[in-house]
Amino acid sequence: MTEAISRCVRMDDWIFEIKLVRALKVDSYGQPYRAIAQLNVNGDFAFLDGSLHAGEEGFCAQDIATFQKFCQMLEVKELRLGTEPQLPNQQEVVEKIGKAARKIA
Repeated sequence: MTEAISRCVRMDDWIFEIKLVRALKVDSYGQPYRAIAQLNVNGDFAFLDGSLHAGEEGFCAQDIATFQKFCQMLEVKELRLGTEPQLPNQQEVVEKIGKAARKIA
């Protein structure tokens, strides 16, 4: 899946806009998940501000890469990570989607 996902869909007199995404870390839908995360989308950036993990593990580099790929599909330019314990330990994180530039404090 590398196609762009439209964040706005018009149906009749309504425009549906994706603003909040709940992501599940699971092998197949409907099974117990290992983690859940909340991604808020606002304009050109997305903010990963909440996550819960079933075990002791937190987010790994592969998890962040997966969220980056999803943001690319939404044509989001920046992915910002919150400062909760399950996310990489940092003061400020700004991931530039589709660019090599990274600021990780």
